[in-house]
Amino acid sequence: MNEVRALIEAFDEACASGVRCALATLVSVEGSSYRRPGARMLVGEGGACTGSISAGCLEGDVVEHARGVIRAGAAKLVEYDTASTGEEMAWGLGLGCNGIVRVLVEPLAPRSSYVAALRRSCASGGDAAPTAVATVYHLTPSTSTHEAGRVEIGSRLFVGVDGEVVCESLGGELARLIEGDLRASAREGSSGVRVYEHEGGAVKVFCETLTPPVPLVVFGAGHDALPVVELARGLGWHTEVVDPQARPASRARFASSDRVTLARPEEVGAHVKITPRTLTLLMTHNYSHDLALLKFLLASPARYVGVMGPRKRTERMLSELAEGDAAIRLEEADRSRLYAPAGLDIGANAPAEIALSITAEMRAVLDGRRGGILRERRGSIHGRLSDGEGVPVLEADAGSVASA
Repeated sequence: MNEVRALIEAFDEACASGVRCALATLVSVEGSSYRRPGARMLVGEGGACTGSISAGCLEGDVVEHARGVIRAGAAKLVEYDTASTGEEMAWGLGLGCNGIVRVLVEPLAPRSSYVAALRRSCASGGDAAPTAVATVYHLTPSTSTHEAGRVEIGSRLFVGVDGEVVCESLGGELARLIEGDLRASAREGSSGVRVYEHEGGAVKVFCETLTPPVPLVVFGAGHDALPVVELARGLGWHTEVVDPQARPASRARFASSDRVTLARPEEVGAHVKITPRTLTLLMTHNYSHDLALLKFLLASPARYVGVMGPRKRTERMLSELAEGDAAIRLEEADRSRLYAPAGLDIGANAPAEIALSITAEMRAVLDGRRGGILRERRGSIHGRLSDGEGVPVLEADAGSVASA
């Protein structure tokens, strides 16, 4: 189960028990931080926590702020400046990062619109559009003095999967500006900070894109597919196992998977949906099945097509597909999403190790990475490879990571 699902379940349990909650969200980072903006932690009024915003150095202090927020019923921004914090305070909090971390702490109503958006993102299918959310987290004093254009910390604007816009304590020209930027961020799948001039002051807004779970389809129902599914489930991905031998026993073997499909290779197209977000892995260990399924996957819009087995085996399949009656000509875009043999070079041998190698490669592909060794990486750990030194996200919020 991923953090979002765990947070939602904890929130539902708290509401059912009459326990009030606050949500702490990492909204801005300058310099180094263990987590990136968008990390969340749910805090119950008794101090129980779900999720994390750091490696453990900030959670205790954030809990105390959350309790105060629950009592006061008003959101607040908490800033941790680990670059200039006194040595005594730094050691007291266990701070190990050299940067500025800002955390929005807000009370959550039982019918919180933000939690509802998180819930929809978890329940959405692999082909669903993301939900974009903009949250006000900082105001200069002059901004909040104009009642006509009043904005509060914690005000939000949502752009739903159907394009519908919902505003909470936001309106007028400011809402229109935020909406335009939020739609652009959603198209890029990016998150970050925007700063707006409003009523003589400045409004800082954290924009984020809530994407549905990553869809993974594994073709093959052998025992070596089990650790792949287990790792993917632990990452919060939506998993589907396709058994091309259509054995009913596969349903019980892969009971932890979100879906098990029993379909012969020639029937797969009618039963399995592949989208541009879908990761796929071919591991039937049957040459004729793999050949037919590889043809299906190369014709699909799958983002990642992984093939287990020797490189020469895949080359043979590609050669046969190119010379067949319905010859397939691979474009560069097709070759760029074909990973054969699948996995990173970590010396994997046992099924669990191979699953780790493949899952790690998939995760790297999702973020446009190559899966190299971090100590050999130049610039920011969170930066894009093509930028060398890393890309700041809208504002200076994408600093390097330290194990705080």
